[in-house]
Amino acid sequence: MSSYKDLVNVVIKRELGILGVERMRGVLEALNIPVNEAGHCLKEKCGMEDLDQLMQELSSRYGAVAVMGCRIAVGRLAREANLELPKILMS
Repeated sequence: MSSYKDLVNVVIKRELGILGVERMRGVLEALNIPVNEAGHCLKEKCGMEDLDQLMQELSSRYGAVAVMGCRIAVGRLAREANLELPKILMS
């Protein structure tokens, strides 16, 4: 079963591949989300607010396209784990 940390990791991995390491590093540093060299979140626990903040930061820096690209993968995992999604991922 997936957790919010898993959802955050999906977003990080996806956006590392699209935005690149430098841009994604800037996003993660702005949010104080530590990651290892493989791009996995090192926070002990993540909640919906962490996912929301990550998506809001991506949206403000890179627009709606960055958010739309995450909706399918994150939405599927959230449904499987019965996790509520932040509003930004619902529309």
